[in-house]
Amino acid sequence: MKVFFNTAYKPIEGFLENLEEVMKMEKIMDVSNDNWRKNNEKIPLWFYQMIVSMGISVCLGFLLILVGSL
Repeated sequence: MKVFFNTAYKPIEGFLENLEEVMKMEKIMDVSNDNWRKNNEKIPLWFYQMIVSMGISVCLGFLLILVGSL
């Protein structure tokens, strides 16, 4: 089993090391870039639409289950 995992891991070892280097938290949380904009004050409209549509679909699902159980 150990040989299988080592053999499966070897071809993507370089990719995983590069991915680990990219995903360092200091780089992700760095705000010194000029292109960084903090738009957290305004929630986009698509977020509200997504929440409302999820609520409607859950309610319709419960109604269909209720009607189907009668």
